[in-house]
Amino acid sequence: MTSTALDPADEEELLLIVSGLGYTDENPESDSVYLVGADCAECLRDMQRYLRRDDQHVMACHRALGSWGVLQKHLLPILRTCKNDPKLVFDVLKVVVKLTMKPEQLGVKMDDMLRERKKPDPIIGKQLDELKGYHRDYTRAFASEPASLRVLVNLIARPLATAEEERSEEDSMTIELVLALLVNLLHTKPPDAPPPGAGTAAAVLGDVTTLRDLLLGLEAEHGLDLVVYMLQQIDESEQFRSWNLNLLELLHYVLSSHPPSDIYGPGASINKPTAASSSAPDADTEGGSDAGGAARAGATTPGVRGGEADASTSENQRRAGGSRPSPLDSLLMQRKHEREQQVLRLHVE
Repeated sequence: MTSTALDPADEEELLLIVSGLGYTDENPESDSVYLVGADCAECLRDMQRYLRRDDQHVMACHRALGSWGVLQKHLLPILRTCKNDPKLVFDVLKVVVKLTMKPEQLGVKMDDMLRERKKPDPIIGKQLDELKGYHRDYTRAFASEPASLRVLVNLIARPLATAEEERSEEDSMTIELVLALLVNLLHTKPPDAPPPGAGTAAAVLGDVTTLRDLLLGLEAEHGLDLVVYMLQQIDESEQFRSWNLNLLELLHYVLSSHPPSDIYGPGASINKPTAASSSAPDADTEGGSDAGGAARAGATTPGVRGGEADASTSENQRRAGGSRPSPLDSLLMQRKHEREQQVLRLHVE
């Protein structure tokens, strides 16, 4: 076990908490199975308390859990094994979101100490780099496990398939946690960041590869379709508007590594308003307000991916264009089928 900067008593207690989560049963004759501990839920809550009270100038608890590979060895297996236990999944999500916070946000105090001192402490810089390395490991773990991404997408799809007035507070909080987790995982350096140094070029290239694998995995599980669906509902729902910052940041990370030509299509141009066009009379005032509004929408809304339907297109139009059914549609159809079966059973009885 890797040595940590924790107090020996805290380290021993944290190790007991980790061991109480469960363990992987290695069976040479079949696939390994993760066996959840009887006190798993209580251990998760204890781990949350340790993470909350972690010293922000050292982040010893976060670094210890990262060095022990707790997310890869315990939290993700619990998430996959207990995906139908909403309370346990909720507790796991809270720990995972805290562990996967963006390094710049998680180590903000450490970064401030490095900036304020004329002679930065190399130990602090090493600890901050350690946090960045663990964040890479976490992102890589999700990108390499399609089953984990599938669980995340289903955690969003299930409550979204319920009418908003029937959605529980826990469902809404689960959606918010998953969105925050996706933002943490997709976090990348801004496009105008300075180029990487000679010693970090390989790590940056690995980050790009991991991000691509993560986006491809989300696309395969219809995760990006659900994000587009949520973006479409912002103007119509107060609850969706409460998630708009997470959705905006999520969209930024998805698109930030692409030039405009990749998004709008080769040769596409965005017409900027001119003095003549801004002073022209509104088409609505000359009759046919619906036609005028439609004309403006068609002229000012650029297509995505070279003429495909953009994010504001309705779900029916996207399905008519040959898109695959989203998890939301599948869940709705499944629920309808279950209700029909229940009615048939009642008639038989």
